[in-house]
Amino acid sequence: MIDRVVGGSRYLALLAVVGSFLASAIVQFYGLIRVVVNAYDAYIGRDFSDQAAKEVLVDAVSTIDLFLVGTILFVFASGFYQLFIADVPGLPRAMRVATFGELKVRLVSVVIVALIVSFLLEVVEWDGTSTAILAYGAAIGVVILSLGFVTRYLEVGPSVVERSSDPARPEVDAADG
Repeated sequence: MIDRVVGGSRYLALLAVVGSFLASAIVQFYGLIRVVVNAYDAYIGRDFSDQAAKEVLVDAVSTIDLFLVGTILFVFASGFYQLFIADVPGLPRAMRVATFGELKVRLVSVVIVALIVSFLLEVVEWDGTSTAILAYGAAIGVVILSLGFVTRYLEVGPSVVERSSDPARPEVDAADG
């Protein structure tokens, strides 16, 4: 009986599938609305000055970031479904997920891109006089390096990292990376 309860509990992942899918749809739809509004503002309601061009650039980059986040939420929805419910035949390669670690690596990758976009937006709006942007960039750099380490650790797994730091076994198999 316990086996059936535990085995059936995998369907709780449907909550994550539905939630991620709805979040993806909301973010993607919001991005589409922003594209339409930004296009209207850029070509109908604004001038073509340097300041207006900067605003269009900031709007475009932040909208692309929305689409990226919406897409990764969709990948998460399909990934949760693949991992816990059933395989989905015919999915594009970019949406196939074989392990929970792959899903986490994709999340870390999107966070890194979102941080880079955030910094880019700050640079575009920077007045050129404040040095606070250096601290902001350094903080983002530290977070990106940390996430890069975590991503590498998730990709190769703890056994390879532990073996490569074990003085009794200095070699690492070529197949392990």
